[in-house]
Amino acid sequence: MILYELDGKEDFRFSPHVWKINMTLLHKGWTSNIERIPVKFSDKSPIEEKGFNTVPVLVDKEKWIGDSIKIAEYLENEYPERPSVFGDETAKNTTFILNKFIDYNFITSFARIIVGDIYNHIHPDDKEYFKVTREEMMGSTIEEISNTSKQRIPSLQKQLEPFRKILKENPYIAGSQPMYCDYILFGFFMWARCSSPKTLLDPTDPIREWRERMLDLYGGYARKARGYKDT
Repeated sequence: MILYELDGKEDFRFSPHVWKINMTLLHKGWTSNIERIPVKFSDKSPIEEKGFNTVPVLVDKEKWIGDSIKIAEYLENEYPERPSVFGDETAKNTTFILNKFIDYNFITSFARIIVGDIYNHIHPDDKEYFKVTREEMMGSTIEEISNTSKQRIPSLQKQLEPFRKILKENPYIAGSQPMYCDYILFGFFMWARCSSPKTLLDPTDPIREWRERMLDLYGGYARKARGYKDT
């Protein structure tokens, strides 16, 4: 099994979508025998040859699968004997909706807080490409966005309120055990943790307590990743 992931400077691996699959693979019991191939922002030739332009991309049994939730679905269908990351069909459908909701609502919110930090942790070969493309996407320079990044944290905290209410009553978004719906949001927190020293959550926030539980899963795999402790 091969996983193409985003290449960062000095082994920083911060792609939120790759983190969704990192956790999915561990959930389903894969702790070894996965070859990881880094892909740069500015050179995607290893995956472009197969028609993909974003990571993660998984290769299994000569099949190439892109898009994190499609990879999770493939693993679910191909290996039904392993623990489910979705649950029953109703829960799976709800997870697909939640995936769209979180990606749509939180990519920009997180990016406007951490984009300057990400810029400091990307591969040197990618700096010009990243700066040009991200400034075009956001309609402002990275420096200008970074100047107001900390002021955006309260807005993100407010945006997270629906999850906060769930996590006041349950240890995980899925309930008593983590599932793919947890890995979706956790991927964004790993995006921040692996690139930014900014503190996004208050010490007593139920979401912070959930994040700590997520960091401890699977022998503390995510906690051991190179990053910042308090993000």
